[in-house]
Amino acid sequence: MPKLRRVLGGALLTAAATALTVKGALTSPIGALVPTDQLQHDLRAAKDATVTQSKTVLTQAQQRLLAAIVRAPSEVSPSAAPMSNGQVAAAESKARENPEPSVRGAAHVNANRILREAALRHQLDPKLVLAVSYWESGWDQSRVSETGAVGLMQVEPATAQEAGPALLGRSVDITDAYDNADVGTAVLKQDFDAFHDPAMALAAYYQGPTSLRAYGMFPDTQQYVQGILDLAARMN
Repeated sequence: MPKLRRVLGGALLTAAATALTVKGALTSPIGALVPTDQLQHDLRAAKDATVTQSKTVLTQAQQRLLAAIVRAPSEVSPSAAPMSNGQVAAAESKARENPEPSVRGAAHVNANRILREAALRHQLDPKLVLAVSYWESGWDQSRVSETGAVGLMQVEPATAQEAGPALLGRSVDITDAYDNADVGTAVLKQDFDAFHDPAMALAAYYQGPTSLRAYGMFPDTQQYVQGILDLAARMN
């Protein structure tokens, strides 16, 4: 408001100065030569211009003041507002769902090492084994599918019960990451030895060798095989 008063005061001083100028012109010798009607017209025009200018300044000032009042609440930082109990609970739940990257990274590094060792142990390309495991479980040993497949390589319990003794010479616990990677990779190696082709071996791992020989690749098997081959090609 002080700025508005200064502006209005300046406008009024301008009007006063204009009036004095006109008055002086009327009383001066030269003013006598100017028609009185013309001088009165000029005075009224100056007065009207001053009033119009004052109204414009006042309107602009009111608009700025109103904008400042409306804008003020939105300038408060959201962090300054207290959180409700529901908001706190939601934030804590979100944090539990998304652990720190270092925690996720540690789990993936451990899975990566276990899978690479299993691949080398069974003479398979580590990139392919990593790709199969990532496609199957996202390198998540805790994952269990709707059909009961478990862990890194998504091994079915019945498959593990048979393949452990037959391929590894021992029983395996598929809830253990090392055993899961070992028996899953052993089954994949068996499929490679049977079909002598990466695509067919992957198809057998997904669809089963008996079904693959009888019916060929199903459409979803084809997508599985192509997806893993593309993923393996991008593995470091």
